[in-house]
Formats: sequence, C-alpha cells, structure tokens
Amino acid sequence: MDRLFRGCGSLNVHSETDRKYIDRTNLKRSRYHRKFARISRKLRDYPRGRSSQLGEWDLFEDLTSGSSSSLFLGVYGDLAIMDLLGEYGLLDALAEQGIGHPLLDLELSDAYRHILRLYDGEITPGRLLAELVFRRTLLSRTLPGGIHSDEPVAENNRHPCLHLEWILLQNPHRRFDGDHPALPQQEHPGLALGGMVLSLIAQMARVLRMSGVVTVPANLHSALFFLRYYLALSPGIQAELLALKRVAKRFGRAEVAWGEQWGDLLEHDTGRPYRWRPSEMVQPLNDELHAWFKGNERYMREMERSQPRFIIRKGVRVRSLADGQVVRDYKTQRFPRKLVA
Repeated sequence: MDRLFRGCGSLNVHSETDRKYIDRTNLKRSRYHRKFARISRKLRDYPRGRSSQLGEWDLFEDLTSGSSSSLFLGVYGDLAIMDLLGEYGLLDALAEQGIGHPLLDLELSDAYRHILRLYDGEITPGRLLAELVFRRTLLSRTLPGGIHSDEPVAENNRHPCLHLEWILLQNPHRRFDGDHPALPQQEHPGLALGGMVLSLIAQMARVLRMSGVVTVPANLHSALFFLRYYLALSPGIQAELLALKRVAKRFGRAEVAWGEQWGDLLEHDTGRPYRWRPSEMVQPLNDELHAWFKGNERYMREMERSQPRFIIRKGVRVRSLADGQVVRDYKTQRFPRKLVA
C-alpha cells in the first residue's frame, strides 16, 4: 500500500506519551483559567438574575422540572450575561476584530435546552457570531473498571454535568482565502476565541456545581480541538484522537479533516477509510471525575492496547483555492481520478 505518513510510530514510545497526556489533561488549565477563576471569585455575589434571587440549590431547577424560565440555565439574566462577558474580556476580544456592537439573544422556550446566540449589530442569520446549546445531563456512560475497582460505576457514583450540545463560533465578515482554507462544514472563518469560550463554559459549570462538561463533537476537526481540554470516555476513541493529533501536528488539521471527509485517511491495518464516530468527550471539573481517567488502570491499558495508526493516500493532498475553498490535488499519476469533493 502506498504510504504518505503514519499516525504513530513506536508502540512503546507513544504508549508512555499517551499515558502522560492523560495525566496532564486532568490537571491542565487553559491560559485563561487563573484569570477567569479570579474574576469568578470577585463576582461570587454578583446579581446574576434580573429579578429572581435563586438559592444555591435552585441552580438548573428549570431545566429539570419542565417549566420554562426567564433565566439562562436558571441562573443568568440577559443583562447579567453581557456584563459577565465584559468582565471576562470576551467583548474586548470581539472589539479587536471590529465587532463593537454584539447583541444577545436567548432562546429559553424549551425547558430542557437553553440556547445562547450572539450577533453583530443586528439579530439576523447573516450576522451570527456565536451559538451555544446547553442542557443538563448525568454522566451515564460507565467506564471500564469504574473509579476504584474492576466493577462498573454504580448508579450513585454518576455525576451531574453540563452538556454542550452545540457550539458555533464564526466571524461572518471574514472570508476564507488561500492561506486560510475552510474546514468541513465551515461557512465562515472562526473567531479564534475557542479556548476563551471553553474556559468560560467551564467556569459556568463550576458555578452550577457540575462535575464536568460533556460534549459529542459532530466532526473530526472539532474533536481534535476539544482534545486540548477534554478526554474521550471511550479509551479506544481517546487512542484514535491522540494518534490523529500527531498526524495533524505534522501535516496540518485541514489535511486530516478533509482526508477523512474524502475517504483518503485510511486505517493502517485494514486499508479502510477512517470515519469519525461522534463520541462523548468530557472535561472533568472535580477530583472524582478526574479519577475516571487518571486513576483507572483498565482505561489506560485499553487505550494503550488500541494504538491505531493511520495513513493518507500518497499523491493526494488538500489544495486551497484563492477563495479558500478546498479541493483534492493529485500530485502524481498513481490516482488518475477526477477532481471531486
């Protein structure tokens, strides 16, 4: 089989590296963590709601009782959200990109799912900057080996988590170009604020006394982004993502993302095209949930035993056109196929 590269090399070297990665991820803090934690302490008594004073045990009540609420996540009023975005520096970061009049729109009609949207100057689809969808969930997936033993995690050990169902961050005023190609499913370039926003979400989850934040990335490039802060609940999926992360580091995220879309990213052992299977990923926010990964030898062993490897068809690469659209580019005559996307 023609090979352009491998996703991982020596089995033993990467097994040890991946184990250390799990340890670091559990303790990892984004560059915003300390700043945001300091602001959160300062704002501990901040009036989050516009008119309702909720006690600490009322958090998320509206998302579980089936009743609608005028407060986002049962806690935050719309004016309070904008004040907090200002305190955390997000509004300044948007202003640096020429976005000076962000408008907030909350969709709270569904008692179990709350949606936050941010627009630039006018609430219209063409000016959408951000869209985030949340609900509350119990971490129901039992990890192999549980937390401290070889038994599955007991019902009373499951943890309440904030579920990030959907996240979109984009700058509708920018366009892709030859140096900044589109990734699959992207309509506009991003805001380059992903780390800041995920740190904000983690702070929100801590305020809500959640054990962690759970998400299910819909595509591979999103999963690789979340891998900076999140861990896959499946040890096999975690091993796949770590191998693909090494591939993307060497050859670029666009090469891997489009290779997966086009069927050019292959499993080394079978030669079959690799397809991302949307899977749960979690950012642990307490010690017990950290132990699901760091203290779970069975999880570690299964991850190390997987050790997948990937290849991309030789002679095929991603080529970005002047307008940022992406096509297959065949550099050799080995694949005399039509240029299709």
